[in-house]
Formats: sequence, C-alpha cells, structure tokens
Amino acid sequence: MSDEQMVNQILRPDERFYWTVTGSIRDLKYHPLVWLCVLAVIFTFVPMTRHGLFESWFWGTIALISMLPMIYCKRIFNSYTLTDKRLIIISGIVTKHVDEIELFRVTDSTVRQSMIDIWANLGSVRVTSEDLTGTVRMEKVPDPNRLRETLREAYTAARNAKGTLIMESVNTNRLY
Repeated sequence: MSDEQMVNQILRPDERFYWTVTGSIRDLKYHPLVWLCVLAVIFTFVPMTRHGLFESWFWGTIALISMLPMIYCKRIFNSYTLTDKRLIIISGIVTKHVDEIELFRVTDSTVRQSMIDIWANLGSVRVTSEDLTGTVRMEKVPDPNRLRETLREAYTAARNAKGTLIMESVNTNRLY
C-alpha cells in the first residue's frame, strides 16, 4: 500500500487537508550535489594520468556519489501530511510506521538550511511537541519556509480552537 493510500484511509471526514510531502528519487535531479557528481564523473575520465591526479578525482567522485543516498534516505522513505488537526508521519521501506502529532500539542517549529539547501530550495523543518512523539525532523523538504509557515498557522489555529495555552518555563535560578 502506498503512503498516499494510507493517508486517505487515515484522514477523517471533518479534517481539512493542507499538504503532503513525500520523498522521490526524481527530486534528486534538482540538487546541486547531483550536478557536482556529474561533473566529477566527467572530470574523472578526462586523461589526468600525466599529472598523477586520476586517483584523487576517482576517489573524490566515489565520495560524492556515496553521500547522496545518505542525504536522501530519510527523505525518500518518509512522508508527512498536515491537516488542520494533526501532522501525520509515515515512515519505513518494507514495513510502514504511522505516527501523528496533534497540532494543539505542537510548541515550536524551526527551519534549518545549509548553503547548498538554500540554493536548491530544500531544508529541514523541526517540529517540537509535547506529544509522546517529541521532536520530528522533516529532512530535505522542498520550500521549507512555506511549509513551516503553513504548519505554524495550523498549530496556532488548533490551539485557539481547543483553548490551549502553552506555558513556557522560566529559569529563575540565574546568577547575576
């Protein structure tokens, strides 16, 4: 069963659907690291044996190519769906694990982007909640600032609908 079919079974009729982010190998074609790998492969086969650089280009290419699966594994095998009531996380390759965070329990969300992520308009969105799930990181999602803003609006609206207040603890044991 695909993640999309699972989400359709999980959604309640009274929930408003905002977005789903799923991973795809096709997304790799836009990432600058892929283009660096392509260039590295091309330059690897340029005759550099006269200068003794062939080995360093070859191993550099292998290193770049081996980084891509590590970067995208988490993105490819996870999907995230936001409704007006919850954030649904589906993960796994062979077996699927479904987890959800009730939006009124979300306390914070942040975006982190590296220089290459900014260039590719990708990033990681971290969602912190008081739920048992705790903190969730959505890795390498497209347009992370728009996703975080939609998420922030949704959890603020969910808190207001439930009448939930977030109490922040203040450390009064500071030494001056």
